[in-house]
This record gives sequence, structure tokens and C-alpha cells, in this order.
Amino acid sequence: MRWLHTVAVACLLHAAVPAEYLLPGDVVPSHYHLKYAFDIDPATNFSYFGVVDISLNVKKATSKIVLHANDILIADPIIRSGDTPSHKVTGYKVNDTYSLMTITLDQELQQDENYTLTIPFYGNIKHGLDGAYISTYVDQMTKKKEYLITTQFEAISARKAFPCFDEPMYKATYSIVIGHHKDYTAISNMPLENSVSENALEDHWPWSQIEKKFKKPKSDFVWDSYEKSVAMSTYLLAFVVSKFSFVQSPSDLSNTKFRIWARPDALDQTAYASTTGPKALTYFEQWFNLSYPLPKQDMIAIPDFASGAMENWGLITYREKDLLYDEKQSSFLNKERVATVIAHELAHQWFGNLVTMKWWSDLWLNEGFATFAATVAVNHVEPTWNADKSSAVNDMLLILNLDSLESSHPVSVPIDDPKRISEIFDDISYQKGSTLIRMMTMFLGDEVFRKAINNYLRKYSYDNAEQDDLWRELTAVSKKYGVLPGNVTVKDIMDTWTTQTGYPILTGHQALTSLHRFEHGAERDQWLLFNHDMIAPYRVNYDPRNWQLLSNALKSNDYTRVPLLGRVQLLSDAFALAWTNHLDYSTALNLASYLQHETEYLPLYTGLRGLMQIENVLKRSPDYGAFQKFVRKLIGEIYERSGGLATKKIINGHDLNSVKMQATISSWACRMKVPGCEENAIQLYKQWMDTEKPDENNPYLEWTVTEGSGVRKQDVLPVIVNIIRSPVGYYVAKDFIYTRVDEIYNTFKGQYRRMGEMIKTLLQQFTTQRELDEFLEWREKNAQYLVDSKLAVNQAIENAQVNINWITKNRKTVVDKLREFSTALKRNRTHINLSAHSAAISCNVQISTALIPLYLHFMKN
Repeated sequence: MRWLHTVAVACLLHAAVPAEYLLPGDVVPSHYHLKYAFDIDPATNFSYFGVVDISLNVKKATSKIVLHANDILIADPIIRSGDTPSHKVTGYKVNDTYSLMTITLDQELQQDENYTLTIPFYGNIKHGLDGAYISTYVDQMTKKKEYLITTQFEAISARKAFPCFDEPMYKATYSIVIGHHKDYTAISNMPLENSVSENALEDHWPWSQIEKKFKKPKSDFVWDSYEKSVAMSTYLLAFVVSKFSFVQSPSDLSNTKFRIWARPDALDQTAYASTTGPKALTYFEQWFNLSYPLPKQDMIAIPDFASGAMENWGLITYREKDLLYDEKQSSFLNKERVATVIAHELAHQWFGNLVTMKWWSDLWLNEGFATFAATVAVNHVEPTWNADKSSAVNDMLLILNLDSLESSHPVSVPIDDPKRISEIFDDISYQKGSTLIRMMTMFLGDEVFRKAINNYLRKYSYDNAEQDDLWRELTAVSKKYGVLPGNVTVKDIMDTWTTQTGYPILTGHQALTSLHRFEHGAERDQWLLFNHDMIAPYRVNYDPRNWQLLSNALKSNDYTRVPLLGRVQLLSDAFALAWTNHLDYSTALNLASYLQHETEYLPLYTGLRGLMQIENVLKRSPDYGAFQKFVRKLIGEIYERSGGLATKKIINGHDLNSVKMQATISSWACRMKVPGCEENAIQLYKQWMDTEKPDENNPYLEWTVTEGSGVRKQDVLPVIVNIIRSPVGYYVAKDFIYTRVDEIYNTFKGQYRRMGEMIKTLLQQFTTQRELDEFLEWREKNAQYLVDSKLAVNQAIENAQVNINWITKNRKTVVDKLREFSTALKRNRTHINLSAHSAAISCNVQISTALIPLYLHFMKN
């Protein structure tokens, strides 16, 4: 029999990007000669001057040149053919809505001819987190505040630093010249070619055009010129001007010159990165079978940085905590994070930099692949961490939750407004993209997959590609090796996963009946388990008999007979299905009761994650005590077994499973009032404890919107969301958001995706219709602050409504079951003898549904 019960979502068609947002393509750049003079002095308000010479090729005769510019002051442009001015500029203007600069000429540029467009520009470098911006730190030796200039151009902020063709498909080469005070050091994507005094280049600068607006560089300026770059998209250009120092990696780790830059006080925290980076880069060269194309790789820790890191080609910028690691003070989890982020950014040097998506609709080709490849590299660099399993679980749990919302989006998503690009830098593009790539490696095989990726990278090197280009290369190699049957293509399989929202749910009772027809000696106590390696994103529901058999297997002395990832999948499915009323909570809680004896982190994390959904809607209710009692009995033995808080043996060891187990259990133990945990926590972390009463003038929230408070812009969101998640802090934070939204919005300027993340966290706490109605009324009055966060806000509203519906339908029933299972939970393992012939058998089945073909891997005992 076939599986008849599936849930799928209709395809979403790619919408064309409106013409008013896109460059017309009549002229395209081939090379930028970009020169800057920076005055890193607060007394001059960090003034700068620049001039860009853009080499243009005319694809279609036109009397207009359209490119991007945003928040920069423009002097008179010049158009030349060779060294001679060829056309008169009759006017130029910038459309602020679309960030488009239109230059009008007195006559047409001729098709297939080459010209040079020169645009002087100037302004002041601002304190921010995108474009070219000012970052600060305090030198611990001199106690002096120091300034640096750094960049963040992805996705559409190169236009804030210089006039350019700021779409990923307009690749060009770059020659960069940076003028700065001699006390500073400048670095860019390419190696330094030469450094000269101020007089050597002064004649090449059109000072007369801006002499009233910009003071000429001082006599102690130097001019640094960098080697010509390879062809790349504007968002990958980068430079940093600072007083930083660097550590160079040992030459035996990589054929590429590798340097780690940081403020002088943090240089002693670069050792781990200086070995991990070169190891990962060398591994990727072997894995992609393609050499790293640049002569050097710099990685630099920036004090003020919005995201985790940015893959600028040859100059990767990082938030400090994602590059620096202090062996004496940093946690083992910090080390894991550093390794993962480094590997992710280095994977981009091929997938994203060498080959780039044509438009942001296929962002997942960049981010999904880098997320997947990072796991592969970390597995190589740190083989004892089991990064493949950990990543598979984390990715799957994230996307199965987010992608169940109607307001989710496809992996390959239409982007019809550049202002919405930041919204898709989310778990769907990263984690679902990674999961789908992992799924492909499983059904195509590692050899076929890697050969196809190598072909793809070589074919589209220094160029742009679309999703279908990748499918063609994968199909060609698959056919050569006979992996795919008949006329089936990778596109046939994968488009169903990438162009539509959601995932299937399979009901397993028909499958069980079907299998019994073929297994003539099948016993009544044999269980069936689908997706035990978490190969593909789908959920499975079983008939009550099979759920009970699986619970018995988990509560037996030999629960590891159910594979590690199989235990994860069962717990995830059970709690998700119960949350959506597809499964009775008795089944989910019965299944989870085995966790008191679980010794592996990933199943425990998954089970507690399922319980967290219940905690979230009960923690501000009188029923929270019943929930706490159940979890106390569930994890009490594990807490004792892990040694409680701050066990030096584990913290200083290299058993990542134990470290994660202890961190997770300790956090839960204190929240659930496990005896002794809170007392120990207060002694260790007293200064970080929540106050017992709401403070209407909470200083932490006030600091987030106060300039000079010491809270960096990058840390504003974590401060607010952590206060929101506190049962007491929630009320204070909600009032703060509702009454100070204008200040929060200005603080997030240039990073408006963070507004959406803040709202999502707030609405995750909602449990009443009154709270949601209050928010909806507030949203109507403050819509201007949420215009760039529509997707996140819609997801937040949907999640809040799910919480409210759950409370209405399930609260009493679930609380009663929690009390029932609290009484039933015992410290001693339930002894269940499995069938003597219960050896696991793995099977492969291909199912074609109307919308999604599934390659299923299941096992039976």
C-alpha cells in the first residue's frame, strides 16, 4: 500500500523583480579604481573624500547611466573615452527610495564601446554597523578610546560607501588606494602593493571640486595601494583602517598567507583561530578539489559588528566572540562556535565568492552550502566533536518548527524589493538549505555530489549562477554514475523542496501493514522507525501500537538499539505532533520519560526543547509548579550524574557531549528548582540574577538606547530578548518596546531585521488574546517601524495565535498529564525485555507523492 496521508503546500512561483528596483543593464562595470582619504578624528567628525573611476562596457546605446548611491555626497561626475572627456554630463540625481543615481548625458554612449566614469564623493563616516562605519574600543594600556574604520557591505550597503553597481551579478575587478594617518594600518581584500607619502598621489585627486567641503590630508598621511583583485560582487569588497596587530599562522598549515588581526589587548586570544583557519582552508582545497584563488587570507575581529562574520574575499570580518578564544576564560562552547563560524566563512570563499548567486532569491546557494560545508570541515579539524550529528539535529529542529508556519517562505524565495533582502537571512536559507544539501549527499552519494560540485565551481568561476545551474551539474554526474533512474533529474526532486514552503507529514500505519505482507515471520512486538538518520525534513506519525512499542524500546535496558538520531527524531516528532493535536500528549510524555536515563546530549536536548514549548505558555501561570515538578523528576538524576554546576573535570575536558549536557541540565535544573542548584548559581553568578520585582526604570533596557552607555549596538538585541524571556522582565520589556519603539528603531538603523527578531521573541511569550489584540493595535499605530520586518512580524503573530489556541484546547489536559507522569516517573529503569529476534533492519523506499518525491530510509527491529 502507499502512504496516503501527506501534507504539502502548493508551489510559489518566482515573481519578477520590479524594474524600478533593478539596474537596467545598459552599461556594466568591468573594473573599479577606488581611492579614499580618511581622517579618523572625532574633531573633524571622521570626514572622508573618495573618487571612483569605473570602467564601463556599453551593452545597449543609452544617454543615461544608472548605478547605486545611498547617503553619500556626490561631486560632478566625468565621463571619458580613453583619457579624453567624451560626453557632457547634463545632470545627475539620486532617487532615495531606490538608492539609484541617474547620470544624464548630452549624447548616447555607443554600444560595445568602453568608457570611464569618474565620480568624486565625500562625507562623514558614521557610527553604525553597515556600509563603511566607525567602531571603537578602549586600549587597556593607555586607557585611551581608539577608533577604526571597517566595512559591512552585504547585502546592499556598498552603495553607502561609494557609487557602484550594487547587485551581485555585476562582478568586476578592483584596485583600491587608501589614504590614512601613518599611525594606522589599512588592509583590504588583496595584499598591499606599495605605500607612499602624501605628495606622490596628490596630483591625481580633483581637490578643486571639494576644497570647501574637505580639508586636504595632513603631511603625515600615507597612501596604501593594493593589488588588483579578482572579479567579484560589490558586497564582497572590504577594508579596515585601524591600530590593530596580527598573528601570522604557521606556514606548514596552509600554502596561503594567513593572518589573524585583533586589537592589541586581544592578540593573545587568536591562537585557536590561527591554527583552525589554515587547517579548514587546506581541507576545503582538497574537498572542493580547487585551490584557494587569492594569495592571502586575513581574518579580523571587529569590536562593533552586527552579525557573526562576513565572508569578504581575502578579508573576513568577525564579531570578536566569533573569532577570539581565551583558553583560560572562554567556555568549550565558545570554542565550538569559533570553529564553526571560521569554517562557514571559509566555505564561502568558494561557494558565494568564487561562484555567486545572480540575485538574492537564491541566497540559500550561498548560505545553505556554507552551513553544510562548515560541518564537514569542523568534522575534519575537530573529529571528536561529532559535528555532523550535532549540526543535523540543530538544523532539522529549527526548520521543522519555523517551516510549519503559513508565513514561512521557500528556500528559493522571490525578492521583489531590495529592502526585504535582509529578511531572508534566516533559518530557512541557512538551516533548511543545509539540510537539503545534506539530503542530496545521502541519495546521490558523496562521490557523485563532490564531482558535480567541482564541475559547478569550475564552470561558473568568477561568475554568477542560479539554482538550475547547480541542478544541471548534479544531474549530469548522477546520470554518468547511474544514480538516478530513467528520466528523473535532480531538478525534478529538489525543486519540490526549494520552491515551496513546508514539509510532509507521513502516517505510518499503512506502511506497517504493507511491511507485514512481505515479512511473513513478523512478530507483534516489532517496531518500525522512519527517518532514523534524519535524512530529510519530514515528520512521521505512527499508529498507537507502534508508538507504544517504540516507547517500550526506549524504556528498556537496551534503549540504544534505537539509533541516536532516531531517538532525536522520535522525540521531536512526538512533541511537535502533540503540540498540533495530531498525537495525544500521553504518548509524547510516555516516550520522553526514558530521558531520565539518557546519556547522550542530542536526545536530551531535543526532549527538553519539546518541553520548553509547554514551559513557555505555562511559566506565567499558576500551573507552572506542576510543570516544574515533572521536569525535576525527569532530570534530577542526570543533574546529579553530571556533577551539578561548574564541574572542573568536565569544563576543562574535551568531551563536548558532557560539556553540553552539563550546561543544558544546569540551566534547566535551576529553573525547575532542583534542590541546591539555585543556591550554587547565586554564589557563582549573583551579579547576573534577575531582580524579584519589576524595575520600571530598568537600567539595562535604558542603556540599550542611550549613546555612550557601554552597550554596543550589536549587543542591544541580546539584552532586550533575554529580559523579555524572564517571567518578570517580560512585562518591563513589553512596556519598554511599546513606549520607546522609535528609539529602538533608530538604534537598529541599518539592521532592521533585528526589529523583527525582537518582536518574534516578545510574541513568543503571548498566551492570551488580550496580549495579541494589544499588540495588533500597537502595530497599527507604529507600522513605520516594522515596514522592513513584515515577514518576521507575520511569523510572530502566527506563533502567538498558536500559543493562545494551545492554551484554550490543551492546558488543563496537559497539566493533568504532567501531574500523572510526575507520580509515575521512577528513578529505576523500567525493565522491558525486547524480542529475541529484534535485530534492526534498514530498508530504502522511494515514494512519489503529488508534490514531493521522498527517498525514505527506515528500520524495523
